[in-house]
Amino acid sequence: MKKLITLSALLVMSILGLLFGYQNLKVEEFLEENDIKIPFLSDEQPVVATVNTVGKPFKDESVKKIIEFYDSNKDNQEKSIIVIGKTYIPSKGIIYQSDKEFDVFSILDGTVTEVGNDDLTGNYIKINYNNLVITYKIIDNISLSKGDYVKKGDKLGKSGNSEISGGNLLMIEIEDDGVYVNPEDYYDKKMEEI
Repeated sequence: MKKLITLSALLVMSILGLLFGYQNLKVEEFLEENDIKIPFLSDEQPVVATVNTVGKPFKDESVKKIIEFYDSNKDNQEKSIIVIGKTYIPSKGIIYQSDKEFDVFSILDGTVTEVGNDDLTGNYIKINYNNLVITYKIIDNISLSKGDYVKKGDKLGKSGNSEISGGNLLMIEIEDDGVYVNPEDYYDKKMEEI
């Protein structure tokens, strides 16, 4: 409280100095004598730039990719087809699996726009970040609701089960301005590069 009053007095003195032409007022000396630190005037506060990069949706090293992103221009299309019975579906994302349940994390800050359930992929959550829509599918234990804000690295849920390939799965899809893109092309990239 004392520093607030002292800072207020300094402000009044500065205004009076401007109005009446007092030029002998030494602001730095006054601040130092009264042990007042103003962060934006201090050299003690380093300016740190943060770089927003896209993370990965899991931290567990045992998680492996089992179905690739479907790209009609690539040769490995057979590795990017989801097969259910006699139905063949090109994958709009990547499906990961582990031999044990794993935690699923947000790859960017964003706002939850939808939480639901799909017959094929089970529970899902959609998160918007500027021009990106990130959908996490085959995910269990979701504790978020539409409108919630998440930060990169926040836990979204756990790997789930699906008809696609059993248990401990996660499917992630990224839409960039409405176009599905390979999520692995975005991991560890700065947002400015996307």
